[in-house]
Amino acid sequence: MNIEKFLREKNYNFKDIVEEFKVIDKFKEVKQNPKFHGEGNVYEHTRLVCSEVLKLEEWEGLENREKVILYTAALFHDIGKVITTREEDGQIISPKHAVKGAKMFRYLAYREYEFDKSIREEIAALIRYHGLPLYFIEKEDIDYQLIKAAESTNMKLLYLLGKCDLLGRYCEDKLALLERVFYFKTYAEELACFYGPKKFNNDYTRFLYLTGNKVYPGAEIFDNRSFEVVIMMGLPLAGKDTYIKCNLKGVKVISLDDIREELNISPSKDFGKVGAVAFSKAKEYLRKKESFVWNATNLRRENRQKLIRLCTSYGAKVKFVYLEVPYRELILRNNKRERYVPIKVIDNMIKNMDMLEAEEIC
Repeated sequence: MNIEKFLREKNYNFKDIVEEFKVIDKFKEVKQNPKFHGEGNVYEHTRLVCSEVLKLEEWEGLENREKVILYTAALFHDIGKVITTREEDGQIISPKHAVKGAKMFRYLAYREYEFDKSIREEIAALIRYHGLPLYFIEKEDIDYQLIKAAESTNMKLLYLLGKCDLLGRYCEDKLALLERVFYFKTYAEELACFYGPKKFNNDYTRFLYLTGNKVYPGAEIFDNRSFEVVIMMGLPLAGKDTYIKCNLKGVKVISLDDIREELNISPSKDFGKVGAVAFSKAKEYLRKKESFVWNATNLRRENRQKLIRLCTSYGAKVKFVYLEVPYRELILRNNKRERYVPIKVIDNMIKNMDMLEAEEIC
């Protein structure tokens, strides 16, 4: 789907738009805490938020692409409440609905609607962080949280989404909460991360800061990393092997698929043994300060974090290469593959995929 063309043809008419996205009908079944959402269910809140987006005085000044991203983020910002909402101690809660909502949106946008990747990820980032303008003041390290968010999120659009999220609800303390959102903009401007990612003096200082090291963001720390580890990332059949053959000739490769074949182990069984062999090979190269490629799907953040910690502990620079092809192309390739991957497995990978975070790009 060309979401830009679609929204333009529908003239941003909420009623016409939601007919295309049937998942939004489920919003009608999702209750909200009346203390914070006196307007009612998630559907009604979403309708009001989208209406407020079009009323923004900043709306006409936005580029067409920004309008598409902001409106679509407003449309899906609470999609995570569909699977997270429950009643606990007499209160309706939706824990982690932003994080889970970003994954739900990514799954739909990739599998069902085939959105443009860059637009999809900008929208997913807004969904992921949509609560930040309201709750940033409660974070332990405010500067870090905002600087990190700005690495993957358009903070101007995040501010506008946060404002509309409040304007599109009925609650007693709306004016006080709006003050928080306005302060978010001011604070981000002072940090120099509102109109784009914060500028660091070099990539290494940026990496150290974003990985939680106590580094002053204005410092310039000497980068003494002498070799590079390339970590491939992508669904099966996304083209990782082809990329390596075409772009990384002569570089040693640790392929988890190859190790499975050598050990005659099914992809669904005994990853521990495969992982142990792979990590042993990696340590061998790392001790020699020798560059290599780690070739696997690497779709889960916790697995990537282990690799980053291992490689950086030996003084390596880590580079991620993420590849994807449209879902329909992926299925066509899979149908021709000798080692067929069940569709349920692929779909589950998409549902649970963690896109690269700022601190992983080092």
